[in-house]
Amino acid sequence: MKNIVINKKKIGLKFKPFVIVEACVNHQGNFSLAKKMILYSKKVGADCIKFQHHIVSEEMLEKDIPKSSNFTKPLSQVIEETNFTLNQHLSLKKFCEKIGIQYLCTPFSIKAAKELNSIKVGAFKTGSGELTNYPFIDYIAKLGKPMIVSTGMSNPEEIHETVKIIKKYKTPLALTHCVSAYPCPYDIMNLDYINELSKKYTTPIGLSDHTPTIYNALGAVSLGASIIEKHFTFNKKLKGPDHKSSIDKLELIDLIKGVNANFLARGNNKTIHNQEKEIINWARESVVSIKDISKNEKLSKKNISTKRPTPKKNQIPANKFFIVLGKKAKKNISANTIIKFRDIK
Repeated sequence: MKNIVINKKKIGLKFKPFVIVEACVNHQGNFSLAKKMILYSKKVGADCIKFQHHIVSEEMLEKDIPKSSNFTKPLSQVIEETNFTLNQHLSLKKFCEKIGIQYLCTPFSIKAAKELNSIKVGAFKTGSGELTNYPFIDYIAKLGKPMIVSTGMSNPEEIHETVKIIKKYKTPLALTHCVSAYPCPYDIMNLDYINELSKKYTTPIGLSDHTPTIYNALGAVSLGASIIEKHFTFNKKLKGPDHKSSIDKLELIDLIKGVNANFLARGNNKTIHNQEKEIINWARESVVSIKDISKNEKLSKKNISTKRPTPKKNQIPANKFFIVLGKKAKKNISANTIIKFRDIK
């Protein structure tokens, strides 16, 4: 599995998952609110905060403006009301660099990508809607900067064609499993597809998650996700297309803690750890008499059983119970006594 590097940050299975806070349009077009989102994301330990760069005339025709159940206004109006200028994006990028959190921004047209490249972004994150926009993908891939590509509303063949375009230029690539429903029901998340992508591609695989909680994101880390992207809002009750599928301040704290905990717990080595040895001292069982046993009497299920404490040296452990059945006592053994190997023959 290859790693990718974004602004000196290594992303891959061996490294703590790269947590992207998706600001999307939840800042409502308010520049001060966007900066507050940056500050909070840094404060709670996120690696990155991501914005969006739209140029409406480059994205859609003036007629037949797209509509969706997750926004009440025409998409073009939502974008115009919440969009930042390139200079504002540059200011946000500089602010991120100043406080030590990575800035990412999703372009939705070649012109938007060109503008973001002009302000020297460290990588490109592309949305699921652009997965099959091959001229767009081709243009960004040619730039040679690391790409994180979301795979919502696509099938395996479409993903593969997009990967082929990007790999043609040897552009560093990560894929994020995604289901583009807002909010997304748990029963269509298909988190195990993270493993399918990992088997098929030698790139870091992550999750771009639109469920309204952190549960699936934490599950994805256990499955090997190297990137976790979650929409974030200060208030889920605000009007807008993404607030209902976002997490709030407290949930973001729990997400960061949970991602780190699940990453640390992701090993596959089964051994008796040092921390368990103290528990072994009392938690295992010994072979004990449950009745008085006479000399030369056979040991049977009627006169022996297994009980704590853990056996000490020369005492018979519970896992030898079936081995000692049928053996004879060398001496009289009182009831409720730990039996020793020297007591039997």
